[in-house]
Amino acid sequence: MGLLRFLLVLVVLRFVGRAIAYAVRRASSSPARRPAEAPPQATAEVLVRDRVCNTFVPKSRALRAVVAGHEEYFCSAACRDRAGARAS
Repeated sequence: MGLLRFLLVLVVLRFVGRAIAYAVRRASSSPARRPAEAPPQATAEVLVRDRVCNTFVPKSRALRAVVAGHEEYFCSAACRDRAGARAS
């Protein structure tokens, strides 16, 4: 009976020890203790409207074309061709 109690105490102590170690690891890696990092800067990009399919596209990725003497922006070559545009 004494050996059984001894083994039970060892199991309980091991469980408690692991729980404490886990809690210490979580506490040491918490965001509050990490060095502060600057948040990533959001870069806003101008959106232009494709007048054929009525979608908005970032200006840097849009296809430009001249339609009736005005510069227009398109999301794809298919939309540009449907508008009867001349590539610029």
